[in-house]
Amino acid sequence: MSKYGRKSILVIGTLLIFLLLWQIYVTAFKVPPQILPAPLEFFGKFIGYLTMDGFGVHIGATLYEIFVGFIIGSAMGLVFGYFLAKSVVLERLFTPYIVLAQIAPKISIAPLFVLWFGLGATSKIALVILVVFFPIMVNTIIGIRSVENNMQDLLHILKANRWQRFWSVEIPYSLPSIMSGLKVSTTYAITGAVIGEMIGAKAGLGYLVILGNETFDINMILTAVILLSVIGLVLYLLSSYLEKKVLHWHESQDMIM
Repeated sequence: MSKYGRKSILVIGTLLIFLLLWQIYVTAFKVPPQILPAPLEFFGKFIGYLTMDGFGVHIGATLYEIFVGFIIGSAMGLVFGYFLAKSVVLERLFTPYIVLAQIAPKISIAPLFVLWFGLGATSKIALVILVVFFPIMVNTIIGIRSVENNMQDLLHILKANRWQRFWSVEIPYSLPSIMSGLKVSTTYAITGAVIGEMIGAKAGLGYLVILGNETFDINMILTAVILLSVIGLVLYLLSSYLEKKVLHWHESQDMIM
């Protein structure tokens, strides 16, 4: 049996054990369905929500916020990271303010974004940009500055211009660090979007979590949470696949089983 087959069996087996324990817990302790429904009962509700008219709008809203915010935040992180890595003056000038923006709890910033940008997607995208920007910027700085001194000296001897340095050396050296930042940022993007939706929104899976809480609908809350987890898993797997393709030449991929 291949390693992928063994992994699949392990994942499915773990899921079945979890569902069995869930059923045993609900049955043994007579947990009311409004607190925690049985697996089969919840599965019926889950399918019902997925086939409900308008439910896809909430999934689409969250995916849109994550995708747009991640793209813009990543691009900004790469650009800022590169210029800050190349200039000590710029780093000393901007880093304190960037760090302050990251230190502030996102749950406290989200209401400000809702006030400034409204209940629509813009406020959530802005929050996603904020949480995605920092890890990519930091990893870009680390990657650019990871170029060895010997390589720098060689480039100087060869009289390589800025473009040649960037394309031939700085990109290959920084890619492993940048890809790690992108993988981390995928999970941050989901967190940023959900926090924004829970503070104030017209649609989205985070909005459904709050709506389910207000209406005491545990099935709606669980459905939204599971969908968010699935989205997070898919995004992480996609970023891992991209990393494997982009860094197929790097030694780090040899350690991945």
